[in-house]
Amino acid sequence: MANYSIWMLEAQNVTVSGGKSLSGFTQGNGSHLLGETIRLNNNNWLQTFIKDNDSKFDDQDADQPLDGPQIIDGVSYGNETRVEAEYRLTLLDPATGNTWNVIGYNVNNSSPAFGTIEGLAFVGPVGGFPPIGVDLQVTGTFEGPGAAGQPPINAGAIAAPPCFTPGTRILAEDGYIPVEDLRVGDRVRTRDAGLQQLLWVGRAVLSAADLLANPSFQPVCIRADAFGPGQPARDLLVSPQHRILVRNWAAELHFGTSEVLVAAQHLINDQSVTRTPAPDGITYLHIMCAAHHVIWAEGLETETFLPGPQSLGHVPRATVEELLALFPELQSRGRPPFDPARPVLRAWEARMMAGVQV
Repeated sequence: MANYSIWMLEAQNVTVSGGKSLSGFTQGNGSHLLGETIRLNNNNWLQTFIKDNDSKFDDQDADQPLDGPQIIDGVSYGNETRVEAEYRLTLLDPATGNTWNVIGYNVNNSSPAFGTIEGLAFVGPVGGFPPIGVDLQVTGTFEGPGAAGQPPINAGAIAAPPCFTPGTRILAEDGYIPVEDLRVGDRVRTRDAGLQQLLWVGRAVLSAADLLANPSFQPVCIRADAFGPGQPARDLLVSPQHRILVRNWAAELHFGTSEVLVAAQHLINDQSVTRTPAPDGITYLHIMCAAHHVIWAEGLETETFLPGPQSLGHVPRATVEELLALFPELQSRGRPPFDPARPVLRAWEARMMAGVQV
């Protein structure tokens, strides 16, 4: 039986306009929310653990219970309590035009069994979690994934931390040094702006049990020379959402630019880029400058951490206050403080270029 976890924001941390609730009771497709706004009030993301006979978080799945007793939206639920992806929403930030694909998380131990929504899960990796404190418009409502003709959603589509792993060598001021040895104030070499100082260094530690519960968090290995001689110079292990700079004619043809950033998991080809289980657990490390930059890791061009409002959901909760102290604008409405160093491709856009370079 497959096991995974789903990150969600509990209903108690969400405000719906018009005094409405995420729960529809008789509306299994979320249509009672169409035209309303939804505001995420904080970054208190909750990780829930699920047992499943497949890797898809779906609606109307009889083999999709909680893996162990858990507290969700302030209520205690027992092991084997059935959960579902009850409905799917499209949310729009009218200030930026950004949209998000959102899943209503239902715990069946309620009355009626399918009537309550205990929280919202967010489909990644591009966009990830929406910004906090923004009134997002509900522009589309649908039955849950896997029901009524809706496509299923793989649990691996839920956003995960974008970061490096220990031992990865980053090109710094005096040459390549292991990422775990970098400290705030150190300077790394960037593609566009020369030496840039690190303003924040963070880490997320996932145990073997964590990875067993959510295989989508397993690292991706980019083999030596996958993108050409010395790119990377040796095998490079990164988180699934960590983005790599891809440069080829297909990017120019489809997107009007020769360089784009693509999540490692969307480069997997089972040859030069592979999913690589970490049986003893994994530590992911983040490094961040005062802007988003392309840097070199093991000779391969990749990215520093991109702290848009949605990215705060990708780092451990304990680090959020530190980041907000450095960048208070992260919690304000409007554009994120950093623009991406290059266009960031969605999954389907990355598939358009599959097989061209990697």
